[in-house]
Amino acid sequence: MVTKMKNEVIQRYIQGDTLVIVSSVRDVCEEMAEKQNLTLNGDYIALGSAAAFTAALAAEQKEDETYITACFKWVGTKKLIAVTAFGDGRMCAYSDKFEPPKDVEGVILEVTRHSDVGGEYHSVVIGRNVQGAVNAYISESMQRNAKWKVVRDGRMTVGIFAEELPGSSDLRKVWDSVKPFFRLLDEKEFEKAGCEKLGESELTFGCHCSKRSAQRIIETLPKEERESLGPTAEVVCKFCGRKYEVENG
Repeated sequence: MVTKMKNEVIQRYIQGDTLVIVSSVRDVCEEMAEKQNLTLNGDYIALGSAAAFTAALAAEQKEDETYITACFKWVGTKKLIAVTAFGDGRMCAYSDKFEPPKDVEGVILEVTRHSDVGGEYHSVVIGRNVQGAVNAYISESMQRNAKWKVVRDGRMTVGIFAEELPGSSDLRKVWDSVKPFFRLLDEKEFEKAGCEKLGESELTFGCHCSKRSAQRIIETLPKEERESLGPTAEVVCKFCGRKYEVENG
């Protein structure tokens, strides 16, 4: 595959009344993988898919102060990868182990929408795999007529999210028209398909942690646990590894 797609970008297109969002990640995933000690194996591939999806969701939000966290949990391996994406293009992630609930198989997807205006909205769906979990989220939580696909080219992951706007019925037609892009990853294919480019923005690694947020973590701990820490405590951000010394008064 000869890629003619930019890295680390979110691109927005419109065809008729259908919105198409394309997210392309590579270097930002490598930085997140380095922070989380993920090697270039299955975990890295999973990170790319999670990052492309979360970036597209964040780009779809209309409030600047809103950011999205999408946590994918693989029941079979008991591993999770959570990616947070902000409207300004910053992204960060963390990986961990978890204990899955009984009688659940496949992939659990937990999406949290953080907003200073409307608070937090949390949604949980289950699918047979990543694609199935994303489709379940689109139909059950978003309740929209939309399609999602991930294409990989080496270390680059490209996500394509297409959504019908209110009153539209063109999704199938638009999706079929942009299918050559899935194979070529050439931006010109959108122009050939009749899509109008609305704009693009960069994606970068960036965390949302702060000393204030670290202080809040300490303040929410149970009394017994706080007393065991002493007058000051060290909080390590699970996303970027930054350390904060905070008061434990």
